[in-house]
Amino acid sequence: MANEGEGERWLQKSGYGLMFHYEAFRQHSAQSYNQAVDSFDVNRFVSAVDSTEAGHVIFVIGQHWGRYCAPNSAYEKLLGVGNGVWTSKRDLIQELAEQLAERDIRLIIYMTARAPMRHYKVIKAMGDALPSINGKPAGPGVDPMSHARKVKGFRRSENQAPTPAFLKNWGEVCGEWSRRYGKLVAGWWFDGYKTEMRDAYESLQKERYNIDTWVEAVRSGNPAAELAFNAGAHPILSLCTGGKLCPHQTFTSGENHGFRQRIKKGQGKLLTPVNFPAPEGVVWHLLLPVGQGWGAGEEPRFDVPTLKDRIDHINSEGGAVTLDVPVTTDGRIPPGILRALRELGQESAKLRDGIRSY
Repeated sequence: MANEGEGERWLQKSGYGLMFHYEAFRQHSAQSYNQAVDSFDVNRFVSAVDSTEAGHVIFVIGQHWGRYCAPNSAYEKLLGVGNGVWTSKRDLIQELAEQLAERDIRLIIYMTARAPMRHYKVIKAMGDALPSINGKPAGPGVDPMSHARKVKGFRRSENQAPTPAFLKNWGEVCGEWSRRYGKLVAGWWFDGYKTEMRDAYESLQKERYNIDTWVEAVRSGNPAAELAFNAGAHPILSLCTGGKLCPHQTFTSGENHGFRQRIKKGQGKLLTPVNFPAPEGVVWHLLLPVGQGWGAGEEPRFDVPTLKDRIDHINSEGGAVTLDVPVTTDGRIPPGILRALRELGQESAKLRDGIRSY
């Protein structure tokens, strides 16, 4: 339920939204990536989203592959390259933000809290903690995505505290986008904000550049932007039942795989604001894939009555839901999933119209 004494925030009124892992899981050359981004049909995509009655969109600007679907001179300078190598020449985010705003659909940017983990040279250029083995830098010859089960004593970059130098650099990267897009971006969803980053918050405050200065840069274009920080798909972390991951958190990341808590045997509790309450002042939000996995599938895993029932229940308790939806390179949503989302939107619209007429 909404916290007593506080007015509803826009996310609580959004009902449900859609997330798109655009190109996040694909390896590209500079040329193929720009071709992919250039092929995206913004008009068709935004019209499709609008037809679902979704109130917000979380769109992946880039993930751990290190490429971004918008120019960023700060990132380009740190890597020592020009535009069009690790960043797209086209500003897809700007175009999406403008057209979504025309339809009163809020945009949240998905961004990583740490340097792109798949490239040692990018991690190093960003000044982030380097992957290590028994506390010593692993070096560029070791896969930065390795795991201690494969390489004894290995720790990924994101499983170590961030450095002040990285937080300065990442503030410049995020801040450039924030100031460019301004209030067209209503929020940020940061992935890879692991418990090691949470635990380093206090000690980093002694440094000139810290998590506070990074978040200040993130909000430089829109001080009212909603912020989520994600440490993984577990209710304690994603729904912040044990407290905020970051003091600046304003909504839960909500990453889960279904509408129920995962347990070893039987059925877990329904994931709702009452069953898994968020800290005071933090909007309760659940994120799950509607298809067969993150950014995957051609048909929905849930029938429309189930989706509507679960979303209505969560909305009634002051929470919001985002459904992760596959999207093709050129911006198409799989027809089977789009049909279900349109039906879901129509049912939701009927309910809203009924309430207004009453």
